[in-house]
Amino acid sequence: RGRSCWFRLPEVGMTAVNDGHMLRNHVHRILKKHFHEKAYYVHLVDLFNEAEFQTARGLPTDPTLLCLVCGQMIDVIATLDGKKDLSKYTMSLNRRIFEYKSSYYSFYLPIACALLMFGENLDDHVLAKDILVEIGIYYQVQ
Repeated sequence: RGRSCWFRLPEVGMTAVNDGHMLRNHVHRILKKHFHEKAYYVHLVDLFNEAEFQTARGLPTDPTLLCLVCGQMIDVIATLDGKKDLSKYTMSLNRRIFEYKSSYYSFYLPIACALLMFGENLDDHVLAKDILVEIGIYYQVQ
């Protein structure tokens, strides 16, 4: 908080893309190192992949919008020429960003991991997922 985003630092710039790939790849290395012999390993990897996909879904699909993403932050909503265009920032877009920006990996993912490790079928806990996503939206609104 109160600091520049990593990719905005002059000595970092576009190398932040490589840093992001390194971090993303380490997730699977860590999962493999600690859980590869567990019966739930494949489901755990799928869960992390799904959380990453859901987070990426939070980006607007309108090609005239540009969202810079650094980690969890959707940094700006701007036109392709860099000018802010808040007319495209609707309540439905706002909710979508809130839902997918952090709800899945901050609120649902840890609980889903615990459920898998306890031997639960995630399909039996859809209501819990819905509630956790709503908590994530509430968190973002604050």
